[in-house]
Amino acid sequence: MRAVCNIGVLGGRLALVSRGVSTRSPQQVLSGVLVEARGDHLELSATDMELSIRTRSPSEVEEPGRMVIPARIFNDVVRSLPDGMLVLEHDVGEGVAVLRSRENEYRIRAYAAEEFPALPEFSAEGSFKVSGEALVETVEKVSRSYSRDETRPVLTGILISFEDSRLRMVTTDSYRLSIKETELATTFEGKREAIIPARAMQEVGRIFSGSDEEQIEVQLSESQALFRIGDVLLGTRLIAGNFPEYSRLIPAAFEREISVDRDEIVGSLRRVNLFAQRQTPPVPVILAFSEGSVEVMVRSGEVGEAHERIPASSEDEFTISFNPGYLLDGISAIDTEKVLFKFNEPLKPGLIVPNGEEEPDFRYLIMPMRDPARA
Repeated sequence: MRAVCNIGVLGGRLALVSRGVSTRSPQQVLSGVLVEARGDHLELSATDMELSIRTRSPSEVEEPGRMVIPARIFNDVVRSLPDGMLVLEHDVGEGVAVLRSRENEYRIRAYAAEEFPALPEFSAEGSFKVSGEALVETVEKVSRSYSRDETRPVLTGILISFEDSRLRMVTTDSYRLSIKETELATTFEGKREAIIPARAMQEVGRIFSGSDEEQIEVQLSESQALFRIGDVLLGTRLIAGNFPEYSRLIPAAFEREISVDRDEIVGSLRRVNLFAQRQTPPVPVILAFSEGSVEVMVRSGEVGEAHERIPASSEDEFTISFNPGYLLDGISAIDTEKVLFKFNEPLKPGLIVPNGEEEPDFRYLIMPMRDPARA
């Protein structure tokens, strides 16, 4: 194969597709990018067998062909080159990729393209389009509370449901639960639901944010999900298993509903959390409500104490403690001027929702912590 392409354009496309390259697989070919010269472009593909990314880079193809180039050195060389044109060739006899720019030449040991796994193809049949902005915003709202513990794979994903004109995403790590519902312009027949790895959905968000597209095309099958954003196709395996019955976790009623200014409590939490950062086990943040106010405090035996008081709509005395990072994550996801806390007993889960919405589109359930000072 032989192709000529713009270095800057290729570098951008290469950096994007390389996010799908495997960094842990014993299969060397998965640490590379499949380069296929055809028609008027180079098609670039990468996969770690769980997630795959494919895109195109415009090119003048003089001789079609395909090869796999180790992603790291390929990226490093292209990124370091000055602006201009790059000639990319495959020396089949020596098994190397040859890169030429001006008077410079680089020869990189290539892998056999035949060993690269076949990637899924996008089919218009059964696919649908959704607003990219709405999809990405929904991912951002719930992505704080998925589990990073791979011993429970189902919790490392996002439960995604499309029904009628509504999109719902749910995540939980057993300590908090995020639910976000979004109204879409698209109407679906029936219901489509899947558990998609959170990492894949975050990649969809990154790709969309760097594009000029307005919509994302989605295709769901029994075992995989495909997302097409312009000329980028991202595929991911679905997570098998049963997601927790999250609706049962949310109490039917709450004894207290307390409104607090969002910006005030976010600022207060960020400051008092300076006294709780990077400590194991985590130091709880204490919310001590009284009539008309809440005291936000942290007591750390290693660092010291922090106390702040801000207005709140509370009417009686009530104290509850939370993991400070988890609490800040939930409140930060609220867009309204005021945040509404819903509480029962101090050791029962609390609910955080936007204030003023009869049917809130975002709900964040959080388990309290025991305050060691009160134990």
